[in-house]
Amino acid sequence: MLRFLSLNLVGWAFLILATPAAHAGLLFDATLDGAQEVPANASLATGYSTVLLNDLEDQITVNFSWSGLSAAATAAHIHGPALPGFNASPVFTFTGIGGVGISGSMPEQVFAITPAQVAALKEGLYYVNIHNSIYPGGEIRGQLALIPEPTMLSLLALGGLTLLRHKRR
Repeated sequence: MLRFLSLNLVGWAFLILATPAAHAGLLFDATLDGAQEVPANASLATGYSTVLLNDLEDQITVNFSWSGLSAAATAAHIHGPALPGFNASPVFTFTGIGGVGISGSMPEQVFAITPAQVAALKEGLYYVNIHNSIYPGGEIRGQLALIPEPTMLSLLALGGLTLLRHKRR
């Protein structure tokens, strides 16, 4: 029985790894609020951004929306490299932000990205923030973080189950 179970687990692992995935690159996201700004503020505004790094790792596609700003948005960027709690200069400047208002979204935007910028993105050293007249340094901010791939989550679960099985003995 044990041999069958072990072979079955190996078979499932092979199936998961061998299944051709539609490579869509790596997806990062950020949830923005005033507490993450430097210095932090009590803004009730919120935002959400996604950044998709393509397979060739030479381009990102950015989506961004926000609501409840204290004044109309004037600019928004991806800044970096910087850890949470630190500020950095803008790296990617979004267009179509000014005049959108206190709530809205920008049109999807695509930017070229260098290998050094890819490394910083993967290390979690980029953040998104949005500026306005009341908070010229940024009202809300969010650090970009990699969203784990479903295949990776499956492998982690499979590994955990295997360890559990062996530990029970």
